[in-house]
Amino acid sequence: MVEEIPFSHIASASLYYVVEDGPAQIRLKFRWIEFMVSQEHVSANLTRAQIIDAVTASANLQIRKDIPGLVAFISRWCADTHTVVCRWGEMTFSLKSVALLLNLTVTRNLNIQLTEDEEKMRATLVAKSKDFVRRENEKCFYSWWVSQWFPDELDPSQKNSTLHVAAFLVLWLSRDVFDDGSSKKKIRQELLMIAIKLDKGVVLPIGSLFLGSLYTHLDHLVADMRVSNGYMKVDLYVHVTFLQAWLWEHFEKYASKPLPSLPAN
Repeated sequence: MVEEIPFSHIASASLYYVVEDGPAQIRLKFRWIEFMVSQEHVSANLTRAQIIDAVTASANLQIRKDIPGLVAFISRWCADTHTVVCRWGEMTFSLKSVALLLNLTVTRNLNIQLTEDEEKMRATLVAKSKDFVRRENEKCFYSWWVSQWFPDELDPSQKNSTLHVAAFLVLWLSRDVFDDGSSKKKIRQELLMIAIKLDKGVVLPIGSLFLGSLYTHLDHLVADMRVSNGYMKVDLYVHVTFLQAWLWEHFEKYASKPLPSLPAN
């Protein structure tokens, strides 16, 4: 769950999903991921797009976050140099780290042009997102989006259609890669074209885009933390799962000891 700390409120996409939805909604989202990667043609396209491992990990990987430690680390972020300033020097996040820790591609060009059919698909997804009306029993757009595209009563052959896979991927991009908080209320329309192309197996530099967004989020977070001066809560978003894994990778003694495997029942 998200922890509230004295001068900031930091949450990754995965943490925020736990806060906004109950266990039933979380299980439904994980079931959606498991269903998609179990479909042969969907798995083949995600493999060609080089995101199958990242998508699968978003359902299976859960790590413990050291929120106080992350706050101390992030407070040393310098927006001018995009580095973390420490007593022994400076350090920063690289494309290599993104590729290794998140299994996201960092090569290829981002020249996206949709075909006529793909434009119709994008329009359908945008129109569907406009059906969302925030009610007391619908706290989060994420859970509503899953319920609309992955209902129990829908035939399995429809659940893995091209349109449904694109709807699944835009949620994954919005929630697990580029979360900025806005997707709790609406779809990230700028990610629709990327989701549609990934659905077709096109390789895109998702890792490069992620690193750029991480720099931007850290810049904004540190600026607002300084303005708040410890007296106001700061609501901003940064991918703390990546930051935690990066810290463990670079500081061996800081990493927690892995839990022993439990014997099978």
